[in-house]
Amino acid sequence: MRKPLLYLTALALLVSAGRAYGQSVTQTFQLRNGWNSIWLEVEPTNAEIGTVFASLPLSSVWTYVPQQSTVEFIQDQSEDLFNQPGWLPHFPPQRPEVFLTRLHTVHALKAYLVKLTNGPRTLTITGRPVVRAVKWVPDSFNLRGFPVNPARLPTFNTFFGPSAAHAGQRIYQLRDNGQWTLVTPGELMTHGEAYWAFCAGASTYPGPIGIKLEFGDGLDYGVVLNELVPRACNLDVSPRIVTIQTYPTQPVMPLCRFGIAANRVQWLPLLPTFTFGIDPGAVLDIRTAIKRVDMPTNEMTSVLVVTDDIGTRYLVPVHAQKLGTARPNLAGQPSDNPVAGLWVGTASVTNVNEVNSSQPLRLTPTRSAFDLRLLVHVAPDGANGKPYLLQQVIQMWQNGTTTNDPVSGRAVTDRPGRFVLLTDDSLIPNFRGASLRDGVPVGRRFSTVDFAFSSPTNILPMTGGWGGSQTASCNIELAPNHPTSPFKHRYHPDHDNLDPTYQSFREEAYPIRRQIELQFTPSNPDRNDQTAAALEYGYSVLGGIYRETITGLHRTNITATGTFRLTRVNNAPVLNQ
Repeated sequence: MRKPLLYLTALALLVSAGRAYGQSVTQTFQLRNGWNSIWLEVEPTNAEIGTVFASLPLSSVWTYVPQQSTVEFIQDQSEDLFNQPGWLPHFPPQRPEVFLTRLHTVHALKAYLVKLTNGPRTLTITGRPVVRAVKWVPDSFNLRGFPVNPARLPTFNTFFGPSAAHAGQRIYQLRDNGQWTLVTPGELMTHGEAYWAFCAGASTYPGPIGIKLEFGDGLDYGVVLNELVPRACNLDVSPRIVTIQTYPTQPVMPLCRFGIAANRVQWLPLLPTFTFGIDPGAVLDIRTAIKRVDMPTNEMTSVLVVTDDIGTRYLVPVHAQKLGTARPNLAGQPSDNPVAGLWVGTASVTNVNEVNSSQPLRLTPTRSAFDLRLLVHVAPDGANGKPYLLQQVIQMWQNGTTTNDPVSGRAVTDRPGRFVLLTDDSLIPNFRGASLRDGVPVGRRFSTVDFAFSSPTNILPMTGGWGGSQTASCNIELAPNHPTSPFKHRYHPDHDNLDPTYQSFREEAYPIRRQIELQFTPSNPDRNDQTAAALEYGYSVLGGIYRETITGLHRTNITATGTFRLTRVNNAPVLNQ
């Protein structure tokens, strides 16, 4: 990852860690009168226990917090658990035991014992599913549910058979009479139900098929991550068939997987359905990526359903965002312009006309590419943006502002700090450095020697639009006395624009004009590119055809063509403020 993107990565991780996303799945429970044992696979939108169970004639709700020591469950389920270690109860306000309430919220991947006074009833809980590693208390009973497929329920023997810590061990189910009863290996498991299951020794067994995520409890690409690599683990003794598809009520995300097609590796669509086989004991890395250019909105959430052929199921939340436009200043607000910011890249010249040949206008391929460094800043201007060619730009930092919290009286951040882009060196003292060098904050400079022009602020406006199938162009005028003019030599007697007597003007050093044209192509011009940049093409990576015509160096115009590629490395919408 390029260093200019590091601050965006940190920002994305901070934002992801502090917000909840809108993946919404509803889990339904058919509750009977009396005791029920349920297992949540979703994090409720509102986790307050009174809200979750508001529609029920509730007597009490209990959950068990595992201790390090072993536990023996109570055969006859009752509410006489007040003094039992590890139990957290909730009683509704009308119950006299309400003062004993120690359970206030409910969460995903937890078991709850729910007692109704007037059943049966239907309970629906809406929330975001989560995927986490399994933690078993060794040599003890564990109260928990399991990732089983409600459309294809496995037997207890099928589900636990591959694990030495669980195969043949005792499992108890809460029956209609309020008694915990030993199940038989051939019975079908129930989706959303919690059991007392014994674990012999240490175990992290999730089921015949396990899903391991790189970090977090879902696939969160945020605003800058391109790839995530979840792992599918076959813990069974037989080969398994695994299917990944979109949850029925969720939108189809533009996800890709790295695979082989047409005898070459390339990025392939992951959805709507991806099926693969996995050998016994194998671990398969599924290299996935988000193609943001195909996202219909600036933010998308969805849920993936991962199932196998014997009854295991996981619900995996997915989230991705596009990077919008930063605030133009501390008082401004961000916008969603998709192209605003600093674009850095390279133009590669691969064809040029041979002016001294018999066909001086014909373009001839060069022996090797000649690279020119490009710097372009795009200001918000509708959806197309207004491009400016730059010679150099310095990234600096402006501190945020604080205010007093009227409640606590403490200083709180009013508006966070921001990165600024400067082409005017006189403004540098007004800001702080954007990176550290030998412990001292300094600015980060981007520059090019390939596109020199006369401008006190190092800015040259371009005409046309930015991205898509548009073309951006500009003219660079170099006067004969310009310091970077390749035609003039300061001390050469034939470059002083004087006649042999050094008395009268005679043009000897000529002005030079460079006509620059960037013609964007909607699709990636490099078909062999299978890097992350290929996925970002059309979003944070743009490219196309580069053309340049030079007049003044030769009596015949010099024409050069090739390709260019640019990456957005900063989303500041304005320069020098």
